[in-house]
Amino acid sequence: MDDTYGGYTYQGYRGTFSVDNLTETRSDLQSIYNITLSGKHKISNPFSLDWTVANSQATHKLPDDAEFDTKYGTSPTTTTNEATGNPAEPFVSVAQGVTNGPVYVGNESRTWTHNTDKDISAYLNLHYIVNIFGRKAIFSAGGMFRHKTRDNFNDSYNLPNTIVNGEPEVYTSIPAAKFMFTGSDTVNAKGSSATDPGVYTFVENIHALYGMVKYEITDRLNLIAGLRGEHTYQNYYSQLPSYLPGKTATITYVDYLPSVNIKYALTNEQALRASYYESILRPAFADLIPYPDPIANEEYSHVGNPYLQHTVINNYDLRYEFFPGAFDEFMLGAFYKQLTNPIETELAQSTTGAGGLALTPNNFGNATNYGVELEAKKFFGNIGASVNYTYTNSQITTLKTITLNNILTHIDQTRPLQGQAANIGNASLLYKDQKYGVDAQLSLSYIGERIAAVSSYYGLDTWERPSTFLDFSAQKKIGTHFIIYIKANNLLNTPYQLILKQNNTYLYSGLAKLPHQESADYTTLQYDQFYARYNLGIKYNF
Repeated sequence: MDDTYGGYTYQGYRGTFSVDNLTETRSDLQSIYNITLSGKHKISNPFSLDWTVANSQATHKLPDDAEFDTKYGTSPTTTTNEATGNPAEPFVSVAQGVTNGPVYVGNESRTWTHNTDKDISAYLNLHYIVNIFGRKAIFSAGGMFRHKTRDNFNDSYNLPNTIVNGEPEVYTSIPAAKFMFTGSDTVNAKGSSATDPGVYTFVENIHALYGMVKYEITDRLNLIAGLRGEHTYQNYYSQLPSYLPGKTATITYVDYLPSVNIKYALTNEQALRASYYESILRPAFADLIPYPDPIANEEYSHVGNPYLQHTVINNYDLRYEFFPGAFDEFMLGAFYKQLTNPIETELAQSTTGAGGLALTPNNFGNATNYGVELEAKKFFGNIGASVNYTYTNSQITTLKTITLNNILTHIDQTRPLQGQAANIGNASLLYKDQKYGVDAQLSLSYIGERIAAVSSYYGLDTWERPSTFLDFSAQKKIGTHFIIYIKANNLLNTPYQLILKQNNTYLYSGLAKLPHQESADYTTLQYDQFYARYNLGIKYNF
């Protein structure tokens, strides 16, 4: 249900001008299969090799996603004018009652969607053992090839409601509702697939070669160093109209990724690690294709960006680790990351011809992340406890639009990266009984506030409120092959909330109050209530 709020109040809340009810029914069918073949071979005493070949396929179908819309207007009965104390809106009409208008049939839509992802990959590793200055050294070299394809299909029909004497049809029931195509309306009648950007084929080929050495410098100090080269090839073709950018594209780039890892053993159970490595993050298929993909439970569609650049990350890590028992551990670390072209989601005007606002991935410049992380686990017999916590200081500076002295201008704003929370923590109570094959966990997790979508306007980024989740899982092994498991997620019924960090004094309380406004310091944009989810299943291991 969507409410359009008007200029009067009723029963302590801002009254509505119209109410829109959307009913959706759909089936969601998914299947995944994977087959992997691998081998290890000792060619001679110092020389060995291992290899892996894998093939997998995932299919997702949303057949006949149907939406049916009804709407009606509302109007106040007798009203009185009362002062609000808000200089921008000094008075508001207070209604003694509300009258609902007739319910009219809105538009109906039907959508058929399916996609198939295929992944074929092969890996080869060569190893040679030799002594250097009386110390063991392992030289490794190898390569990999991965071929990924996605075939995506989307066909939608928008069914216009019938107009009777200049008015929409009055709603009685869904089966009785009538829809009519005009003689010139060939698009809705034939479906969208002929020109739908959601019909596309995507190919990604990754070639990589690497060389690496692992050397035991002393009994306590060892070194791993290497260099990896990766060539990325991406190509897609979509049904997007040719007059819009991004109908088809070919993207290629090469990355050379060095890494160095040093480990110093303080004792048999304690060690210090220091590492540097360079890594990349490739855009996902849907991140590149400018297809307005509607996502369930979200207000806006996701639209890809064909000009999106991949992210290159320089990672620096330092960690202390301690393993006092078979299942016990304690680790304390610090990290620093330099990100070139990080990918962030922006809420902006769509350029695909669909119109309206859409969530689009974009590159806004370079960023840094640094912080500390703690992880600890301790067992007392079969019962254990674990905790992990990460603090991240994330910073990126981008140009924002702002109005100063009635003049539109641009200034820099430093903010966290979209999607990066400063505080993330998890605490778990564990039970593990190897004799009877029982494994259970009760977990409490916390994710601090984070930016959900970047805005091009100063101070108008959309933030996600902090979330706390309580989950439970358990499994029992039966015989050699069977495992029975149960999972219970979101036992606290944690909602999903999006806010703007803007003053909300007059919508939070008083005559102009709106529902789900929880603070005068921020404005709630979206409030989705989610409830606990339970899964019971059985696994069979060959």
